[in-house]
Amino acid sequence: MLKSQPNRDRTSRPPGRPRQFDLDDVLDKATSVFRKRGYHAASISELTEATGLTEGSLYKAFKGKEALFISCFDRYCTLRQSELTAILAAENQGARKLSAALRYYVLSSTGSEGKLGCLIVGSVSSLELFDAKVSAKIRDALYRNESTLVSLIELGMSDGSLRKDIAPRTTAKMLWCMLLGIRVAGKSGVKRNDLDIAIEQAMYLLR
Repeated sequence: MLKSQPNRDRTSRPPGRPRQFDLDDVLDKATSVFRKRGYHAASISELTEATGLTEGSLYKAFKGKEALFISCFDRYCTLRQSELTAILAAENQGARKLSAALRYYVLSSTGSEGKLGCLIVGSVSSLELFDAKVSAKIRDALYRNESTLVSLIELGMSDGSLRKDIAPRTTAKMLWCMLLGIRVAGKSGVKRNDLDIAIEQAMYLLR
């Protein structure tokens, strides 16, 4: 919880004066801290150092650490969904779309991006420590990801690019569990080639 600020911090900016920082930039920098450290381990000092804002400015802009996290979480989910939507739009078959989606997760799980970790997956490990509002938001994000896989599998079955004897939702759950493991493996430094092999094998079994 952010501490109450002295009066001088609360009056340092005249009423009505616009914020002197880029909100998206602040959220992206704070998101990196939450991805690397997790919500509960991330300290206010780490967040202020990463964003370049004072504790007072963070307090005024977001009212607390939880509100900052929620803003970061929403932006993170929106950006990732936009990226995935563009990738899927470039493919014209269900199987190709599914493969592209799985490889997108591999790409996001390796290199410097992968070592930061996934904000959604990282939050799941401490889900019981969040309040009901934040927990519901995290669960909704997980459900949306799984539902995307279901839709892609159903598309592949209907256009003939995937086998017709598979159960879409059960298969999606299996793939989603695999992707969660890939996220963890990527953060530990597993090479992209090794993760690509796992994707190739999964797609082989579905065709």
